[in-house]
Amino acid sequence: MATMITNDCINCGACEPECPNNAISQGDPIFVIDPMLCTECVGFHDYEACAAVCPVDCCVTDPNNIETEEALIERARALHPDTRFDDTFESRFRKGQGKSAAGGAKNDLPARAASTAGNTGTEVTSATMPASTAAVSAYAEPEVIFVPLPDIDSWDIPVRCFKCNQPHVEPVRNFMIGNVIFCPHCNKSMVVRDNLNFHVRTLLKDSYDKWQNEKNEFQTKRERELTEFVESRVKEAEAFEAHQQRELQKIRQQLDAMGETYDAPGKPIKKGSRFGWG
Repeated sequence: MATMITNDCINCGACEPECPNNAISQGDPIFVIDPMLCTECVGFHDYEACAAVCPVDCCVTDPNNIETEEALIERARALHPDTRFDDTFESRFRKGQGKSAAGGAKNDLPARAASTAGNTGTEVTSATMPASTAAVSAYAEPEVIFVPLPDIDSWDIPVRCFKCNQPHVEPVRNFMIGNVIFCPHCNKSMVVRDNLNFHVRTLLKDSYDKWQNEKNEFQTKRERELTEFVESRVKEAEAFEAHQQRELQKIRQQLDAMGETYDAPGKPIKKGSRFGWG
């Protein structure tokens, strides 16, 4: 079989009903997987159903009995002769690429390589881990989507006619000193004076300057914090490496001391005088 249950099993029974092959049963003292029935869910799911529901991650790959996808799907066909498995069957070997032959639900579950290695003693490296799992370990700075500012002359300003009291909208470019604006309802005109032009242009200029300054400050702050974060992580890594080097040296010294002080059988004993002092 390709899947096994380790001694960390807490006998919760969550895995048993999930197996499409009825390969899991209560053993003594923990649940066990029948190697002649386990297909690692190939043909039914693109993940191992027992591992997906296990609360303690004790359904792991058996490092001493690795099986190929071909062997597992052949076993599934033999166990389920009434089920048609075409070339697009579900399989953890090609996660997310197949279509369930038995109509099983498909879950998007994270890779369990790290927990599997912890229970079996198998070393997990970037070469053995799935690409999606290996990528999680690398920090990716999230992209900031800055809201673009519209062109300063693209704004509109609502105006209420002093004659007919009806509102209408005028583009901001019309608010120039001395420009005449006509009401579309009563055709009454108004002249833009310097104080109105000043307030409109000052508001837009100040708002746009503030917008750009805040954006620059935000970018500078993020770059500074990211630099500090990376430097802090580097220092933590160096400190932990130094700690491990000290622990390694301590183990070496303890082993050396054991070897030096070991009272081996047959070791000559230094004899002193019967009546000697000391």
